[in-house]
Amino acid sequence: MKLSKSLGVIAVGGMVGSLVRWAIAGAMDESSFPWSTLLVNYLGAILLALIIVYAEEHSAPKWWWQPLLGTGFCGGFTTYSAFAVEVDSYLNTGQSGKALAYIVASLAGTYLLVVVTVTTARKRVAK
Repeated sequence: MKLSKSLGVIAVGGMVGSLVRWAIAGAMDESSFPWSTLLVNYLGAILLALIIVYAEEHSAPKWWWQPLLGTGFCGGFTTYSAFAVEVDSYLNTGQSGKALAYIVASLAGTYLLVVVTVTTARKRVAK
């Protein structure tokens, strides 16, 4: 596959993912907690887990769907950098409890969502 085709598909996916994340952030109240970052990272973890299971179970999906959805959309949609900046902000303002809660909710939450999603998706595929 030509690199330019893959880069184009990734760019389109990334643009759409970033715009969806921006829309979600604009629709949520961020004054007390970074709910939108947590939500998009949760949703992105679920989507990426589904993409992985689909790729494992289907021998020849279209060449473009993994770079479009996995690298592009999920890469643009999820945001580790915002998570890191938000944790740093909490720590710099003496809100270590909130920082710890956010770290645990983010890391444990996304991990658990991936495990549950992969397990559930594999059971459904096996039927």
